[in-house]
Amino acid sequence: MNQNAIVAPIDSHFSMQEFRWSHMPRNVLFVKKHSDTRVTNAFKDAIQYLRKTYDDINIIVEESTAHELAPDFQDLISFRVEEKALLAEKTDFVIALGGDGSILHVSSLFDQHAVPPVLSFSMGTLGFLLPYDVRAFPEAVNDVFHSRFSLALRKRLCMGLWDSRPEQCLWLPGENSCRELHFMNEMVLHRGSDPHMTTMDAFVDGEHLTRTVADGLIVSTPTGSTAYSLSSGGPIVHPSVSTMLLTPICPRSLSFRTILLPDNAQLQIFVAEDSRSQAEVSVDGRTIHTLKSRQSACVQMSPFPIPCVSFSPERNVARRSGSSYTHTDDDRSVIYDSWVHDINVLLRFNTSFTPRDKSISDERQVEAAYRGNIRASPAKPKKKQTSE
Repeated sequence: MNQNAIVAPIDSHFSMQEFRWSHMPRNVLFVKKHSDTRVTNAFKDAIQYLRKTYDDINIIVEESTAHELAPDFQDLISFRVEEKALLAEKTDFVIALGGDGSILHVSSLFDQHAVPPVLSFSMGTLGFLLPYDVRAFPEAVNDVFHSRFSLALRKRLCMGLWDSRPEQCLWLPGENSCRELHFMNEMVLHRGSDPHMTTMDAFVDGEHLTRTVADGLIVSTPTGSTAYSLSSGGPIVHPSVSTMLLTPICPRSLSFRTILLPDNAQLQIFVAEDSRSQAEVSVDGRTIHTLKSRQSACVQMSPFPIPCVSFSPERNVARRSGSSYTHTDDDRSVIYDSWVHDINVLLRFNTSFTPRDKSISDERQVEAAYRGNIRASPAKPKKKQTSE
């Protein structure tokens, strides 16, 4: 993050920070979901609004986005992937339009540095990490420019890869030096396309924790606890909890359950010498390396969280619904904890069984969508013809 910010804690328990610009922001990074016409149209409208309302700002986009918008917007500042280190120095705040993958992509653009404040608009399938409706773009952006917001700090982890010799690190693909990689959701060690399970040894602060034979291991943040880890049987963890999760993927031992480690722990996972398969390393859905026998991944808490723009409870409902109405304190629809609201509304946390008539209705809709493609009964074997 550049120096255009004054930050003060509001509530350390909930990782909320009060935020105030020292001067009006000038450089805004726009990140959008690719190959989506609806998102592209909203993206163009957003740029036009910014150009009209704040005509002296610089709008920064990825090179691919600049090419896509070139006929209509010639004055955008584009950057190449190899120049992303400059973003941390130049960017005042980030605007993300798309699905949850868009904010994960923002994290990857700052995978070595502090991240500027991120204002996210949901235009994807779930939008668990992007809370605001794009129809509220003008009001939300004006609030950001005039320091009428706070920051919810979503913790990240950082990872380094090591060879069998302790002093020798592994380079990431396309790079010629060692470095740590900061990520928002999870790091996964997985057997990949190999048919055999991977044998791995996990150490916490140098102490052997366990040896596991499994399809893989997930090391996730509290934010990532509602992603791959949850699908693998892990718990849901509030994003304000300062911890990292170790979750097995289809372990051979039925007693291996998710472990929550403290935020000052260092977790190192080795591919065992006698493992029958290697381990693919992926970070937030991107495969970055394959570990061989006695090579390892070392994970610990990152000092650079994702600072997500958050509005007051009275403004939250309006920004989420796209309306211009600001709710008052005595309104029942005020959202005091966005995360609690989202796991109920988006993830359907602990939702009861669907009424039978509703379930049948949904089944009929699915059947109608596949009509003509479903084999209603097994094909009958043809009788062997005999010649007389």
